[in-house]
Formats: sequence, structure tokens, C-alpha cells
Amino acid sequence: MSKHIVVLGATGQIGSQLIHLLLQRGHRVTAVARSSQRLDALRAAGAESRAGDLQDTAFLTDALRGADAAFLMLPPHVTAPDNLAHQAAVGESVAAAVRAAELRYAVNLSSIGAELEAGTGPIVGVHRQEQRLNAIDGLNVVHLRPAYFMENLLSSIGLIQGMGINGSATRPDVAFPMIATQDIAARAAQLLDAGVPTGKSVQLLLGPRDYTNAEATAIFGRAIGRPELPYVQFPYEQAKQGMMGAGLSESMADLYIEMTRGINEENFMLHEVRTAENTTPTTLEQFAEQVFAPAFRKAAQPVAS
Repeated sequence: MSKHIVVLGATGQIGSQLIHLLLQRGHRVTAVARSSQRLDALRAAGAESRAGDLQDTAFLTDALRGADAAFLMLPPHVTAPDNLAHQAAVGESVAAAVRAAELRYAVNLSSIGAELEAGTGPIVGVHRQEQRLNAIDGLNVVHLRPAYFMENLLSSIGLIQGMGINGSATRPDVAFPMIATQDIAARAAQLLDAGVPTGKSVQLLLGPRDYTNAEATAIFGRAIGRPELPYVQFPYEQAKQGMMGAGLSESMADLYIEMTRGINEENFMLHEVRTAENTTPTTLEQFAEQVFAPAFRKAAQPVAS
């Protein structure tokens, strides 16, 4: 049966893939995001579109009103001067709009580690959002808690091309689960299509297996024809300065360093038990061939004048 489904963060990596999957299943989809060419492209693909700011609660309430279900998330804002405060402002607006629109079914994008109250960097923001949504009477919501996005590793392309190395502040030998965003979108589509279960629940998504950054570097190196590509662990302060040099706010860089410390010292991402239900299919080798290598080659091409 066709449903009307609203998707927040529609132009992001997960939202855009989710919209195409829902359209293929015959649903009426409203894409909600800031105005952009990517939002125009989703409209051309068959989605309805609503351009606006998620902190505009009246706008968001109107977009959600009458929907059968929605995909909720807090879009990243890596340049925010106070990232957790920004997440709180957006999260409170989303929760207020859900309540005012009397939305009954939702899939909420959260994160592995969201059960922890502190020590996880930006994941603290989605922990607090889970609490906000769980406090809404009558809302049936599944919190998706995916592992570390494979797409995050695309940020290494400039370093590889510029210095011939891959690196971060994460230890080379610590393994943690990684997932492709297409598998997150697929699970969200499955839930929204079949019907969100009654009550408040959590679903982990742990990718195909755990990888170390040394393994990931070797996989990417083979895919781009640099099989000897080395992985270098940077000191925390050097990594922080590198992130700020790439345009991140100091607040965001500090949160990423906190998350990295949590992986290096506590490895909070490995507290979960892997099952057939929370294991997803796309391997890092497939991601390297299908996504990383094409992006690497595209970045290497000279810009036409």
C-alpha cells in the first residue's frame, strides 16, 4: 500500500538514497532540505519537495502534518561554533514539530554508541535526540544505530594525493565496525515500507565486519593502484589542527578527537554483539571499488579553466 513518507536531510548521503528506494516502491515522498540543485534533482525524480530550515518549527510541522511516516535525522553542521548546541536546537525543533504534527511513525537516524551519555563526541547529540523522541506520547519510532560510515573515509583523498599517506588520530590496530550508507538507506526503506513497529525500539547496523584503519588503507591502496600506501597515526593535537585547516570548527574538531579517544582507549563501538540481523552486506572492498576509487580518480583530474 502506498504511503506518504517525509524524509528529512533529503539531500544527504542517506536521505537521497532512501528517497529513490521509496519512490521505486511506489510511495509518495516529500523531500525536506535546504534549497539546492540536489533538492531540485529529487523533485525531478518524482519526489515532492519542501525547502526550508529544520530549526523553523512551523515550517517543519507543516511538512510533517498528514504524513503516514517520516525519516528523522540531525543533519551534520561541521562548521557550527558549538556543535552540540546546534544539534540541540535542531533536535528540539524536530521533536516539537513531530509532536505538533501528531506524527505516529518514524525511523530516526542515530548512531552506534548512542546509549552512552558522554565520551563519544558528536554521538552525544543523537543520544539526546533519542531521549527527546522517546518522550513523545503516541510516537512509534525505531532508532537506527549504524556503525562508522565508510563514506567518512573519503575525507582521506586529499591527504593521499597530497602526501602519499593515509592517516588519522585513530590507532592503526584498533578494529571497529564500518558501514556503507547505502545499507543504512536500505534498512530505513525496509522499515518505512513494511511499517514501523509499535513502541520505541533500537536497531543496530554494524556493516559486514570490523576493520582497522591499517586494513582500510591497504584495501583503498589496492583499489587505487597504490598497494604500498601507508597508514600513519597522528597525535591528537596535529589531527585537530588538520581538521580545523580543512574547515571544521574547533568545536567539531574537539568532538571528533573525543570520539577518537573513545575508540582508541575504550573502543565503545565494540560493546555490541554482531548478529545476522545487524550485519549488512556491503564490504569495504566493494566500497573501495565502487565509491572510493572513482572519487579518488575524479579528484585527481585537473579542473577545466
